Amino acid sequence: MFGLPSFPKLFIIAAIIAVVWYFIRRGQVARSTQNDASAPQKPGGKGASQKPIEDMVQCKSCGAYFPATSTCSCGQPQR
Repeated sequence: MFGLPSFPKLFIIAAIIAVVWYFIRRGQVARSTQNDASAPQKPGGKGASQKPIEDMVQCKSCGAYFPATSTCSCGQPQR
Protein backbone atom coordinates (compact mmCIF):
# COMPACT_ATOMS: atom_id res chain seq x y z
CA MET A 1 0.00 0.00 0.00
CA PHE A 2 2.63 2.54 1.07
CA GLY A 3 5.63 1.50 -0.93
CA LEU A 4 8.72 3.48 -1.78
CA PRO A 5 7.81 6.28 -4.22
CA SER A 6 9.31 6.19 -7.67
CA PHE A 7 12.37 8.26 -8.59
CA PRO A 8 10.42 10.95 -10.53
CA LYS A 9 8.13 11.50 -7.52
CA LEU A 10 11.12 11.79 -5.17
CA PHE A 11 12.80 14.19 -7.57
CA ILE A 12 9.70 16.43 -7.77
CA ILE A 13 9.32 16.48 -3.98
CA ALA A 14 13.01 17.38 -3.56
CA ALA A 15 12.68 20.12 -6.19
CA ILE A 16 9.64 21.62 -4.43
CA ILE A 17 11.46 21.60 -1.09
CA ALA A 18 14.51 23.26 -2.68
CA VAL A 19 12.40 26.00 -4.30
CA VAL A 20 10.55 26.74 -1.05
CA TRP A 21 13.84 26.84 0.89
CA TYR A 22 15.37 29.15 -1.75
CA PHE A 23 12.54 31.70 -1.55
CA ILE A 24 12.47 31.65 2.25
CA ARG A 25 16.22 32.22 2.39
CA ARG A 26 16.02 34.93 -0.26
CA GLY A 27 13.38 36.77 1.80
CA GLN A 28 15.51 36.61 4.95
CA VAL A 29 18.54 38.01 3.15
CA ALA A 30 16.47 40.80 1.57
CA ARG A 31 15.00 41.80 4.95
CA SER A 32 18.38 41.88 6.68
CA THR A 33 19.89 43.91 3.83
CA GLN A 34 16.96 46.33 3.93
CA ASN A 35 17.29 46.78 7.71
CA ASP A 36 21.02 47.44 7.42
CA ALA A 37 20.49 49.99 4.65
CA SER A 38 17.72 51.86 6.49
CA ALA A 39 19.74 52.27 9.70
CA PRO A 40 21.50 55.63 9.84
CA GLN A 41 25.25 55.33 9.72
CA LYS A 42 27.07 57.77 12.00
CA PRO A 43 30.80 58.06 12.41
CA GLY A 44 32.00 57.02 15.81
CA GLY A 45 30.11 53.76 16.21
CA LYS A 46 26.95 52.84 18.06
CA GLY A 47 27.54 54.93 21.18
CA ALA A 48 27.75 58.24 19.31
CA SER A 49 23.98 58.49 18.75
CA GLN A 50 22.89 57.68 22.31
CA LYS A 51 22.02 60.28 24.93
CA PRO A 52 24.20 60.47 28.04
CA ILE A 53 23.00 58.60 31.11
CA GLU A 54 21.36 60.79 33.77
CA ASP A 55 20.64 60.14 37.43
CA MET A 56 16.98 59.66 38.33
CA VAL A 57 15.31 60.96 41.47
CA GLN A 58 11.93 60.09 42.95
CA CYS A 59 9.25 62.76 43.29
CA LYS A 60 8.27 63.07 46.94
CA SER A 61 4.71 64.09 46.02
CA CYS A 62 3.65 61.48 43.44
CA GLY A 63 6.44 58.90 43.65
CA ALA A 64 7.35 59.05 39.94
CA TYR A 65 10.98 59.01 38.82
CA PHE A 66 12.38 61.82 36.65
CA PRO A 67 15.85 63.06 35.60
CA ALA A 68 17.66 65.01 38.32
CA THR A 69 18.27 67.89 35.91
CA SER A 70 14.54 68.51 35.30
CA THR A 71 11.35 68.83 37.34
CA CYS A 72 8.53 66.35 37.86
CA SER A 73 5.54 66.60 35.54
CA CYS A 74 3.00 66.24 38.36
CA GLY A 75 3.19 69.97 39.15
CA GLN A 76 3.40 69.46 42.92
CA PRO A 77 6.17 71.28 44.79
CA GLN A 78 8.99 69.07 46.02
CA ARG A 79 9.04 68.72 49.81
